[in-house]
Amino acid sequence: MKRQGIRFTGIVQGVGFRPLIAVVARELGLTGFVYNDDAGVYVEVQGTEKALAKFVDAVKERKGPIARIDSVKAYEIPLKEDSLFVIAPSPAGKQPATFIGADTAPCKACRRELHDPMNRRFHYGFINCTHCGPRYTIVETVPYDRKFTSMKEFALCPACKNEYESEDNRRYHAEPNACPVCGPQYTLYEVNIEKLEPTSKDLDPLTLGRDYVMTGHIIAFKGVGGYHLVCDATNEKAIMTLRERKQRPHKPLAVMVDSLATAKEIAHITPEEEALLQSPARPIVLVPQRSDAKVAWQAVAPNNHYVGIMLPYAPVHEVWLPAGAVWVMTSGNRSGEPVIFKDEEAISQLKHVADYFLVHNRRIVASVDDSVVQVVKGETLQVRRSRGYVPTSFKVRSPNEGKKTILAMGGDLKNAFAMNRDEAVLMGPHIGDLANMAMNDSLVWTIDRYKDLFGLTPEAVVADYHPQYFSSQYGKTYSEEHNVPYIQVQHHHAHVAAVMAEYGLDSEPVLGICFDGTGYGLDGTIWGGEFLLCQGHSMQRLAHIHTAPLPGGEAAVKEPWRQALWYVSDKFGDDTPAWLEPWFNQLPDNWELLDFMMKNNMPMVDASSAGRLFDAVGCLLGLGNEHTFDGQIAMSLEQLAYGERGKIKEFIFDGKILDFKPLVQDIIGHLGDGISKRVLAASFHRTLAYGITETMEHLCTQYNIKQVILCGGVFQNRRLIEEMMSINHDQVMLLPRQVPPNDGGLALGQLWLGHQKLADL
Repeated sequence: MKRQGIRFTGIVQGVGFRPLIAVVARELGLTGFVYNDDAGVYVEVQGTEKALAKFVDAVKERKGPIARIDSVKAYEIPLKEDSLFVIAPSPAGKQPATFIGADTAPCKACRRELHDPMNRRFHYGFINCTHCGPRYTIVETVPYDRKFTSMKEFALCPACKNEYESEDNRRYHAEPNACPVCGPQYTLYEVNIEKLEPTSKDLDPLTLGRDYVMTGHIIAFKGVGGYHLVCDATNEKAIMTLRERKQRPHKPLAVMVDSLATAKEIAHITPEEEALLQSPARPIVLVPQRSDAKVAWQAVAPNNHYVGIMLPYAPVHEVWLPAGAVWVMTSGNRSGEPVIFKDEEAISQLKHVADYFLVHNRRIVASVDDSVVQVVKGETLQVRRSRGYVPTSFKVRSPNEGKKTILAMGGDLKNAFAMNRDEAVLMGPHIGDLANMAMNDSLVWTIDRYKDLFGLTPEAVVADYHPQYFSSQYGKTYSEEHNVPYIQVQHHHAHVAAVMAEYGLDSEPVLGICFDGTGYGLDGTIWGGEFLLCQGHSMQRLAHIHTAPLPGGEAAVKEPWRQALWYVSDKFGDDTPAWLEPWFNQLPDNWELLDFMMKNNMPMVDASSAGRLFDAVGCLLGLGNEHTFDGQIAMSLEQLAYGERGKIKEFIFDGKILDFKPLVQDIIGHLGDGISKRVLAASFHRTLAYGITETMEHLCTQYNIKQVILCGGVFQNRRLIEEMMSINHDQVMLLPRQVPPNDGGLALGQLWLGHQKLADL
């Protein structure tokens, strides 16, 4: 007989792990105990050497679908006198040190019960078990026990209590366990002259809310991680009313459908996209629309061939949406504001947007936005990593095994921070653009939550090189207040490093092709179309696209017509042809003043920015003069090229600068001769792909590089990626998979480089 103490770490709490261990131990005739604590799950097992040898392998083989074992440490300890194997209560802990899983969609067993008229949880919108349901959004601290979640406010009824305490039950210690008798409930409120009034208690709130959506009303709906604004996606008037009230005139809106069958009726869906739609994370998946679908496409996604679709990811969605439903389900907040998850804020901010509020009485502890993904060439590309993925950790190889915890701040656009415990990376949820105090406060609050929830004390802070970023300023302040090192990392280097970290490229040289909007360069200029030689934590700028000024500085980022005007002036000077007059007529009234100032040596900052190049060309092709959301005109340019082949136009590469000005001048020259703007947009993408690839091959040959990384927000452009991958070349091109190529993945690169730099100190 022998006895072992065994420590399991990973996502091992709230996922049916202790019951599984008890079942396996008893089957093998072992005695001892198991409990959750602040470091994971601790087990003591006693029995024959043969039985002990089978124990860990059996647990690994039979663990639940959302459980994840990161490490197992077993050691021999003295024998004890026990005759049973028991699940023991969690001891009081000091510092939490375990992981919490992401919120996941209902498992198959729960869905069967949800739709079974004979089951006591028939159509109960909060059904869950240890294999599914809310986690991050309800937990206050660890260990993950009911008393540390927002479910502590709901006392279990006898039937639920029996399930919760029965070790052979699927709901043994399922912390959100509840039923219609004892659990959370929905109430429907009508917005009536600045206040909310509950509808009749005799009418089912979900049924009544469904009727209101289907008759053209807008519902503020409280879900898993915050509020959504909901309306019927086949009702153009309802959608346009929502856009007007939410002040979101053009940005595409996500839709939720009742089933995969409905999704296939309104969009073209590949097997890879189908798998993502049905995965436990249930992200929004960007897929091509079916033009003949009975959806108000121009209202849902203006001038776009794609739509973001998600399947029900909470039980209440399955109950609420009728058969064949296609409903707009967009984040319940005003543009540029954080996701609303507190009831008081929702009432205050959304009562002028929604006609009704469908609200449950379970407190949301932390908000989390919907995740967005797309499939390019059969591979999943993250666009926004949040609900369903956060805070699930993933492992990257780091110097000194990542023994020091680092806080990586990310950037000011699409902010998502990161921290680590050893080599496990914990990415924060999508925060958004840090453009106001509310967003800044959301970032600080969420960082503090991560520190408390995971028991992390940062020993260094890494931030972007940009001195005016809020994220950089807060990171510097934090480092000073806590007396820890403050490390700055160049923006595009961090983008490349994020992919290096993911693929474990810590020793060999790589060519990082980073194309995005703007980032603060090491030389004090604006970068954004970079070819970087990266190895370890070193970076050398080998080449970049041509520079073009930003007339008016930051104003030119929001108003691309300014740079487009510069390109026209650069080509024609004072002799602009008459056929360009229609283009000038669609510019703002002050264009002539700006033109005069540019021609009289107005000081301007140059930028080697691919994002700004897309914007300027989009403006030249009549896709808009200014953005109402980030990336709007570049997105429209990609959509304009949809279905067209285009031609390879002129570009110049001199070994250092990849000059696309001849391409822009060619496009300007064709604006008056009747060539389709769709063809010009396709030619732009195709030429860009060939220019980038030719430069890549030249630099890889010159510096003996085999691996190439594509990163930065421009490489969310499906058309550009597909064009590049269709060109024959010898290099391996890598895109990020764990994090987005945009600034939402920046913190991973900062974190990885921070560890590299700390190791050298």
